[in-house]
Amino acid sequence: GVGAFGDAQAKLFSSGLYMAALARAESGAPLLGICVGMQLLFDRSLEFGVHPGLGLIPGEVRYIGETVSPGLKIPQMGWNTVSAVSSPLFEDIPDQSWFYYVHSFYAEVCEDTVAVTTYGCRPFSAALRRNNFFGVQFHPEKSGTTGSKLLSNFLEMSRL
Repeated sequence: GVGAFGDAQAKLFSSGLYMAALARAESGAPLLGICVGMQLLFDRSLEFGVHPGLGLIPGEVRYIGETVSPGLKIPQMGWNTVSAVSSPLFEDIPDQSWFYYVHSFYAEVCEDTVAVTTYGCRPFSAALRRNNFFGVQFHPEKSGTTGSKLLSNFLEMSRL
């Protein structure tokens, strides 16, 4: 959910959830990160310093203010369309569907990107997949029936 990368990373380590997340990932079970949870899948974040992530997806998380058009508000709060490629996470969800965002940091489009969006002038990763690791920058839980469908798709994958 919503939060600062460094604080979320520290809580993962201090609570033991870091080891639980890695164990789940290593078991082959699907793992879904939402918003800062998606960002934590990366090697590191540049949010208020440099913070290590889980290292499950190569790359880093950067401040969106460096890439947006002048006059756009940061954090990005609101609805935006997502352009998805073939991914079981987006099964039966039309391309250019709307999802709700709340964020100031983003992951660049990378080889693990399965859906993109733009805020201002530059596309960024809206959703990722690497093996059994999935991540979405938007909030499916706040995205109405489309978000519910995405979560349902993830739960269906988890049952397999």
